[in-house]
Amino acid sequence: MVKISKKVRRAGLLAGFYGVLILLLLTVVSSYIELENVKQLSAYDDGWDDLSAFRNELNGMGLDTGSVVSSPLLLSEIQDPSQTVFIIAGMERDTFSFPHFDDDGFISFSDEDGYSSAEVEAIIDFVKANGTVIVMDDFGYSSSLGESLGVSFSGNALFDTVYEHSLDYNYVWTCIQDNPCGMDNDTIDTASLGIHPTWAIENTRSAHPCLSWDQPVATKEAAGLCAQHWNPSTGLIEYNGTYQLLLNGPSTLEIEIGKKSPLATPNVQANSSREAALDVNGDGEIWAGDEQNAETPDIANQNFPLYAEVCETTKCKAGSEGRIIFVADGSLLSNALYDYSGFNRGDYGETTKLIPINDNRKWAIDLIAMALIDAEGEDATLEAQGQVLFDESRHPQNALVGDGYNMVYFLLVYFTSEAMAMLLLFLALFVTFEAVLIKKVDPEPWRHVFSIIYYGFGDAHRYGFYAEPKKIKQVFLSKIRNINGLTREEFDSMPARELQSLIKDPVLEKFVFEKRQYSLEQMVTIVKRVKAWGAGSKRVVV
Repeated sequence: MVKISKKVRRAGLLAGFYGVLILLLLTVVSSYIELENVKQLSAYDDGWDDLSAFRNELNGMGLDTGSVVSSPLLLSEIQDPSQTVFIIAGMERDTFSFPHFDDDGFISFSDEDGYSSAEVEAIIDFVKANGTVIVMDDFGYSSSLGESLGVSFSGNALFDTVYEHSLDYNYVWTCIQDNPCGMDNDTIDTASLGIHPTWAIENTRSAHPCLSWDQPVATKEAAGLCAQHWNPSTGLIEYNGTYQLLLNGPSTLEIEIGKKSPLATPNVQANSSREAALDVNGDGEIWAGDEQNAETPDIANQNFPLYAEVCETTKCKAGSEGRIIFVADGSLLSNALYDYSGFNRGDYGETTKLIPINDNRKWAIDLIAMALIDAEGEDATLEAQGQVLFDESRHPQNALVGDGYNMVYFLLVYFTSEAMAMLLLFLALFVTFEAVLIKKVDPEPWRHVFSIIYYGFGDAHRYGFYAEPKKIKQVFLSKIRNINGLTREEFDSMPARELQSLIKDPVLEKFVFEKRQYSLEQMVTIVKRVKAWGAGSKRVVV
């Protein structure tokens, strides 16, 4: 039978341990990384269904843009939330479910869809600190954030008679006003268009800053975030509060009346037409009746909420209150709809569709202006100041390294921001250190090669050494190694036969290799031989 050395066994055990560890990590990572998934609605890609045109225009206006690739928990680190807009567009994957404390103080091991409870709390705290959040989703994972505020996404496809007839029924029109807009044959009925229910009302606390600005502006560049309302003939900001939004395959919102919420009651500001219907069973057809049952599972002939605003208070004062905007379409600011002229030119690839003129861009820039412009006080300015952050943490990266980095960063943020995670990390480190301390073998006391030879008169402790054959053997082996100038590794790997050739003393050879009991007289003889062994040899200290 082949004898396996300690080094080989140790290497095998380490290889097996790390192999199992890597296998477990790959199992976790494989459930997180989706290499075959088509990434969309990212601010950093240039496809027709991404948001790069919006981000590029913000940069051109002088605003800083960035991304959150790990977790919205980082929002708590922002120094000035009132000068920050956080954008969530089309969440494409769920959150990890880690242990956490729920609202009642108990430990929970599961989370709602989308964001963890700690992330939801971080976003709400960001809003309370006057930050602005835009949530655009339809069939994604934004439910946990919305439901905590009394807003949820139905996840059902909307069919409405108010749609773009030059395209198809997936392109639905909605208007931000008190009453839904309607159709005049194949186009929007201009007579049905109204104004924004809060932004466009003069002399109110919620009025848009571009509406409140009454000073002349010399140039379009000086108009800043209100440039799209600047009239070059008069030099004035002439705010237009009509918003006709084009949606692509929207869902709907559901408002929970009386929901206990850390913010104010949701304010619905855009609805579908009365002739709209929801495809509840997802079969692509509408079967609706007086009652919802197995034969008529869908819902029809109702106004469905498509756009809602949740502010810190019911006043929703412009420039001094945070807010969250919920829109039931994740692609509202996609390149195809936001930059419709570029899309029609083929800037984002060949197309057979022509997107009509819409107010998606106008609404987005006005919302950024609403969040970042302070039109009151001595330092009032229209200049673009602040930053816009895009949540990329819920968009998969089609690269193992990129998604792996995001996951590691997410875990790092989680274990340094979540109370339950920090507690678990502390307990794990404490148990690990205790295990190391318990397993660690106390080192042998330091020995010198001559510490066993004491023959002076009056030395009452010298016989204590003779009762410890193991220690004397260790001292003798140290003496052999030192005299022969060997390192510890060389000496430990030395074969027994070679060690015998170095000793060259039959008595000491038996003492080293045989396990037996020795009397005091025998140990005295062995000690004398150890003392005499190697006399005249030159010692090499290693």
